[in-house]
Amino acid sequence: MKNFFVLRNKKISVLYEKRSIKICLLMLLLTLISLILSISIGKINISPLEVIKVFIGIGDKRDALIINALRLPRALVGFLVGASLGLSGAILQGVIKNPLASPNLIGIVDGGSVGALIFLTLFTNPINNSLTVSIFYMPVFTFLSSLISVVIIYVLAYKKGVTPFRLILIGIGISGAAKAITNILIVNGPPIFIATSNLWLTGTIYGSNWTHVKVLSLWFIVFSFITYLYTRELNIQSLEDTISISLGTKLEKNRFMLLILSAALASGAVAIGGGISFVGLIAPHICRKLTNSSFENLIPLSILVGGTIVVLSDIAARTLFYPLDLPVGIFTAAIGAPFFIFLLWKNQQTLRRGN
Repeated sequence: MKNFFVLRNKKISVLYEKRSIKICLLMLLLTLISLILSISIGKINISPLEVIKVFIGIGDKRDALIINALRLPRALVGFLVGASLGLSGAILQGVIKNPLASPNLIGIVDGGSVGALIFLTLFTNPINNSLTVSIFYMPVFTFLSSLISVVIIYVLAYKKGVTPFRLILIGIGISGAAKAITNILIVNGPPIFIATSNLWLTGTIYGSNWTHVKVLSLWFIVFSFITYLYTRELNIQSLEDTISISLGTKLEKNRFMLLILSAALASGAVAIGGGISFVGLIAPHICRKLTNSSFENLIPLSILVGGTIVVLSDIAARTLFYPLDLPVGIFTAAIGAPFFIFLLWKNQQTLRRGN
């Protein structure tokens, strides 16, 4: 046990690998660097040193205005959106026991998009394209819509229990149905709503402000903390069902609860960042390459890796085709689609060798 240390209390016991802690610290450093770069780069470039000076209160007032009013909220929203999707994907891959599982592929993100579009349809003023109610209610709509999707998936997949394979198949079907509903809502909305919705569905954090940061940070902190309490259960869920049951876990009850947590995290990201794709697929895989599959290590790493992916993608979206500010979802999809194809090919090769 020299390479490990254990934290215990009456209800929670977690085992940390010292090597994984070092990796988490290095990833935290990379995350901070990516955030500083995101804040530095723009129409007016600000050196990283000047950014740090602003943070400690001795920077230039003009730089402080640009950073605090525009760039810092966008960088933080990008990180929180990616962190939420990364953790949501890690939960799903553990519960479903499939490396191809992600919030986008089994209907959670698309289900949340329906709720978000219903919210925008009901509470957008078509004259000035502004909300008539607080944006604080938007994550609630997306969560309820994602929750409905999860319940439908779970009920339809239930047959003397729920198998991961049935969850994926039903989830893909629900995802297709949700996309059809979003298209109907977009087509029947006001003309100005169509362009806005299509941009939002691609995935963008353009125009992020401190209200978005407050909403998403509160949402993320609550549900990531609850996820942490389920660390042991996530480790058990990743085992075969027969083994999980023999360990005394309430398999179906906890599986359903973890699906709800995954939906909650993804819906918060969807409410603010739109349909940013593939982050929930990529981040957990990168984490497993960096460390082992224990969720004590995967939870913090998935948060950091997911957040960093979106922050770096947003830097690319703002700079590669300047002066155009492209949706960040274009760049996450450009990375994720080839990665998904590679995973399909790798799984097929594994099955062939097994036969």
